[in-house]
Amino acid sequence: MPRSSDLIGLPVLTSREMKRIGRVQEILLTKDGSRICGLVLDGGGLLHHRRVLDFRAVKMLGATHVLVEETYLASEAGTCCGDSLHGLPVLDVTGEELGMMDDIHFDPSTGRIVALQLSRGFVDDLLGGKGVVAVDGPLLAGEAAIMLNASGEHSGGIHV
Repeated sequence: MPRSSDLIGLPVLTSREMKRIGRVQEILLTKDGSRICGLVLDGGGLLHHRRVLDFRAVKMLGATHVLVEETYLASEAGTCCGDSLHGLPVLDVTGEELGMMDDIHFDPSTGRIVALQLSRGFVDDLLGGKGVVAVDGPLLAGEAAIMLNASGEHSGGIHV
């Protein structure tokens, strides 16, 4: 499964003319934390508005390029920057810390988030590698932590 960090910096081409329209600068997630909904392109400059491609317009995600239909999100309401979750502690439903959020694994055809890559610190990562935990339920993310499989009184979602 690809990771969100794999997308950052990739050139984006239109599928019809094979024209380069920018590079992926950051990703946007749905507020419920379930999928990638947009790709922010670089190159807006001072006089240009921010361009956010609708992830549903992605036709192909390759190792070196992204091929898209040129369809943009009309509004960023209901989205969250994927970078805002980086470095937050990830907790299970018992409140035990599993590690710090390092990256997002997603399904390239739908953008659905399928796993979180976790860091347990430089030495542990070096000795044992980074951990990956599957996302099989709603996420609840706030300013200080991310809870996996949030249920019960929490409706899930990203609240940063």
